[in-house]
Amino acid sequence: MSPLSSLVAVAVVLGVTTAASVAAAAEPFSYDPPGTLVIGSGKGRSDKNVYVPGMRFPIESGPAFANSQVYGHGGGSGPGGSQCDKENFSYPWHDNYCESRSWDMPLCPSGSGHQGQDIRAASCVKGVHWTVAAVDGTITSIGSYSVYLTASDGTRFDYLHQSDVQVKEGQKVKRGERIGKVSNQFGGEATTVHLHFNIKQNVAGVGSVYVPGYVSLIKSYESLLGINQPDASAPEAGPPVTAKPPTLAEAPVTQTDPTEPEPAPAADSDDGGCAAQGRAPTSSTTTVAALGLVALATIASRRRRSR
Repeated sequence: MSPLSSLVAVAVVLGVTTAASVAAAAEPFSYDPPGTLVIGSGKGRSDKNVYVPGMRFPIESGPAFANSQVYGHGGGSGPGGSQCDKENFSYPWHDNYCESRSWDMPLCPSGSGHQGQDIRAASCVKGVHWTVAAVDGTITSIGSYSVYLTASDGTRFDYLHQSDVQVKEGQKVKRGERIGKVSNQFGGEATTVHLHFNIKQNVAGVGSVYVPGYVSLIKSYESLLGINQPDASAPEAGPPVTAKPPTLAEAPVTQTDPTEPEPAPAADSDDGGCAAQGRAPTSSTTTVAALGLVALATIASRRRRSR
């Protein structure tokens, strides 16, 4: 492929991704009821408990989209298409706790399933969008694609598939402090670009288990967007709520390669979908086009000097 063709392809992909993110930011936030999974992906748990009241949303900036990676567009069991399809970056949110998996899950109707919630950031480009600490706590484990944050009450928060991890094992962090970037790391392989987020707590009569995080995420996301939250629990269904559009995360022009820490026990098996490649999106399609023109001018100048 010629340099011109490559630049055009990059500009088109980034322009589409940016346009989809901007459109989503203007939409009112809405969500499906807890336990409502993609048809054919298993049986969910209808649980409206807020297991972590006051939790900070684990991605620094919105918009963000909770839905299924494996059963969504671009996923291994999805309807086809690309992980960057606009349907993956739109409301309403969808729960995927207890989605069909082989992991032992006592709180799931089938006794097994997906341990947490998959969340897409504002775009499908890896290494751009920061994750942050949900609460004050200590980093208790870092693996090849996992970071565990443990609060003083023993609640553990798992962040999977990140790159550019900023923390070290044993480090104390504050609520909202940066941890890493949403990516597709999967122990040497690639999954779709997303954050897999688990909450593990000690449940009376059951023990230490992964609990449903969907409603806690809804509440924390509403707080991020500045939406009023009059009730302590989520409604049966989340109607669209008009709110001030969130500020999109500022995207850097360049990326750095992540450094792989020593492996820890794997905590998830979301292996569906393809990996996004390419540069991080800029704040507008116009900026992308401008960068492309600058690059083309540079190439042309070099060619003239070489003659």
